[in-house]
Amino acid sequence: MSKQKMKQLALIFFLVTILHNKPSKAQPPTVNPYAALHITPNPDGSITRIKEFFPTVPPNTTTSLAFSKDVPLNPNNKTWVRLYLPSGPPGYLNNLPVVVFAHGGGFILLSTAGPDIDLFLSSTASKLRVLVVSVEYRLAPEHRLPAAYDDVLEALYWVKDKKDEWVKNYGNVSRCIMMGESVGGNIVYNVGLRASVMTPALKPLVIRGLVLIQPFFGGADLDRGYTNPNMQVIANLLWNLSLPLGENRNNPYFNPIFGGGSSNLDKIRGLGWRVAFAGCDGDFIFDRQVKVFEFFKKRGLDVVSHFGKGYNHGVFIGNPSESQTLFEFVRNVFSPYLVS
Repeated sequence: MSKQKMKQLALIFFLVTILHNKPSKAQPPTVNPYAALHITPNPDGSITRIKEFFPTVPPNTTTSLAFSKDVPLNPNNKTWVRLYLPSGPPGYLNNLPVVVFAHGGGFILLSTAGPDIDLFLSSTASKLRVLVVSVEYRLAPEHRLPAAYDDVLEALYWVKDKKDEWVKNYGNVSRCIMMGESVGGNIVYNVGLRASVMTPALKPLVIRGLVLIQPFFGGADLDRGYTNPNMQVIANLLWNLSLPLGENRNNPYFNPIFGGGSSNLDKIRGLGWRVAFAGCDGDFIFDRQVKVFEFFKKRGLDVVSHFGKGYNHGVFIGNPSESQTLFEFVRNVFSPYLVS
């Protein structure tokens, strides 16, 4: 096992330990959230990310799962996309549905080129037989929300305009599914709200639904998973670094339920988008995910869920067997739009 992989596993083990060790009574936090996330604050409000904990991998030019490549999105913003094309015999690549993906990382960390994310997306392209467009969006706090939302929305227009030969030659943009994991699920939801009122401008791209994988939602009222004081200080730091200055956890970016929810949910309902939730009850934000799911159901959205037992946050990316379970769920939910 490489030293980089060992460091990543050590970080995951450490975070899982502090997030899921529930104290018997109220206790002060025992963790420095900056150290836990392997970042250091700078006087100008930016952060330094300790690179050795966040390795990246190049695109795949030879693989049994999928080929990939990186393409600029907006050079001024230094954003780009990584495309994944499933490998297969002649004719296998015709008319592929397009999955636009947003990765996790608390809005402040990680890259679509991270090893685990890259492998997951190669598997997504291969198992679902889709063209994946994964967005390297701008990170907070250097670029606070809604910068990440802006970047993923820009990627939708980039796909719509078929600016790359893979999208032009192999993609069916009228069968577009948006998918995101953790904060990526949050991004996909918020971008979906915007896109729901832009459908004429997005044509010929047509969004068919959203896949929210353990989406990072919350609110000023703390859920059960936040009883651990270490979890509270880490979550507070993530949102303090990513939300617009002066905003709190009831900001609609973070809390889709607050104030009765967005009026654009009615647009999503009218468009017939299916909203798929994937989660598991070992996740510290599982309770909030269920609340949002039930809220969407009451608002009349076409919502479906795969809520499993056990496991922690990030399991669908890091556990191949759970990734396969997710792929089967997505294929079943979106079968009218996926290639058989």
